[in-house]
Amino acid sequence: MNTRDKIYNAAKRLYLENGYANTPNTLIAKEAGVNLGLVTYYFKTKDIIASDMLNNNYETLYSHLLKYLPTNDELLQLITFFKLHFQLTGIDPHYDRFIYEMNKFDLLEKATRDGNLYSLYQTLVNQNDQIDESEKELLCSCAVTASFGVIRALTMKQYEKEILISKDEIFDLCINQMFYSLKIDYQSLLLKSLISSANCTVDRLLEEYPQLKEVKNYLYIEDAAIVCEQ
Repeated sequence: MNTRDKIYNAAKRLYLENGYANTPNTLIAKEAGVNLGLVTYYFKTKDIIASDMLNNNYETLYSHLLKYLPTNDELLQLITFFKLHFQLTGIDPHYDRFIYEMNKFDLLEKATRDGNLYSLYQTLVNQNDQIDESEKELLCSCAVTASFGVIRALTMKQYEKEILISKDEIFDLCINQMFYSLKIDYQSLLLKSLISSANCTVDRLLEEYPQLKEVKNYLYIEDAAIVCEQ
């Protein structure tokens, strides 16, 4: 393993186990067995590693979801991904804390814009004939900001126990906000059908791939093949 990967894997593990805020670069260097200067040489800021972790997380989960979902239904894909995301935060306390910190430091939206998840939003906007072509780019950007603003606020207040709300309730509120922000016309029965499909897909996925219930099993271990085993 090269020096960069040693630093990256050590940081990912420490961010999950100790917390993002409680992991200084000095600790990362010690765990990776490298000079402190090499940490900042390969990663100028901590959020670069965190952002990459989030996108790695998305890519892994999304690739698994595509085994069960139609590839031409981006709306169902997006809803199911968020259902899986919120369900995992309820299962894995380390992941729950990590996502809380990513929201606290306002890194979740940034990572989304830098990664492939953003393309799902773009596709949904581009498919909407009711939106003028000249407005689509701006609307997509604003929709992502609005959606993640809601996710950020609710996630932080729920984690800090400022409001009594379940992960499922946060998911429902966020999906409704997403539909509104993306100007998606829908009937309540259609939304219920999509959410029901998402629930069934996530249950099936976690039953067949129980390793996914602990994010450490695929987010920073060297042998990622464990995720693919059934």
